[in-house]
Amino acid sequence: MTTGYRCSLCNRTYRIEERVFCCGCGGYLEVAGAPLLGKEAFRSRVRGIWRYREAFGLPEDAVPVSMGEGNTPVVERRFDGVSCRLKLDYMQPTGSFKDRGASVLLTLVRHLGITDICEDSSGNAGAAVSAYAAAAGVRCTVFVPAYTPTGKITQMRMYGAAVVKVPGKRQDANDAALQHAQNLFYTSHLWHPYFVMGLKSAAYELWEECGESVETLFVPVGSGGFLEGLFSGFDSLFRAGYAAKLPKLIGVQASACTPIHTAFTTHLDGYADVSVGTTVAEGIAVQRPPRAAAVLGAIRASGGYTIAVEDGEILDAARTLSESGIYVEPTSASVIAAWRKADKNDKEGAVLVLTGSGLKATDRYSGYFS
Repeated sequence: MTTGYRCSLCNRTYRIEERVFCCGCGGYLEVAGAPLLGKEAFRSRVRGIWRYREAFGLPEDAVPVSMGEGNTPVVERRFDGVSCRLKLDYMQPTGSFKDRGASVLLTLVRHLGITDICEDSSGNAGAAVSAYAAAAGVRCTVFVPAYTPTGKITQMRMYGAAVVKVPGKRQDANDAALQHAQNLFYTSHLWHPYFVMGLKSAAYELWEECGESVETLFVPVGSGGFLEGLFSGFDSLFRAGYAAKLPKLIGVQASACTPIHTAFTTHLDGYADVSVGTTVAEGIAVQRPPRAAAVLGAIRASGGYTIAVEDGEILDAARTLSESGIYVEPTSASVIAAWRKADKNDKEGAVLVLTGSGLKATDRYSGYFS
């Protein structure tokens, strides 16, 4: 059982019952006392993220809010004469990898007796939190950029969430949610450590299915929570003695929004203050990712690096994937675009994580491919 939270900057601790998402000093929180995963998790349990529940650091009596998330397939494809493997993590109840984090975080929310929450999102996290809030019997408000695709907004509303459109960029929706969070609990996938804890589960699945052959992982990076979660999962496997090494993590950003990529290439410890444009990959257009230090630390500790890709390269990659039978949104397709630009030694057999279903972006694609 976990002891609560610890601030990444000042080391202040908080009890798990405290309704916080960040430290009073402004630092992001980490889950303190989350145990390593025991081997029993890999034996007789049903597949899915709750196979690994001890690693999430939740109270022992917390009852999972689950809809069968996790256990997504890995398939092999050959592009440009080179083989790679695709982790189809969009094959989740709401159509994106965010269900992993939403399931764990809403489990905590329900356990604490919280009845009203808010979130900000460009789409997928809002859909996931809305769905799991509905499953938990919790009221949910989601702040979205006004440009968010209609299909994603409709999905949130169908789950019963109140959706507030915010003019401007992705960061403006974040700012509006933070202001609103003075009255409601902020279940931020950008900030909250239990969302990241749920994302660790993808690392355990990849290790179970692929073992030591996972040498290089390409991951879309907006706030960077998925990359942080994957590193945390593989690092715990390494520290427990199950894995002999860490895979190299390659973070992918859209050229229109590169706070992590610019920070990595200029040797910063936190996100870079960059100007932001519009991009077809709105899911990775996060201007000020609050857990950037953890994300950059994970990339460096794994021996990885970052790649920025243009919208045209992303759309070409989406077409390439579709022609192989795989339909994903632009944010997911960015990893193929980056893989094509990566160091030659990092391409053969690499695992590329596909994070969101193309069904969420059909209205957008129709403007490019009709």
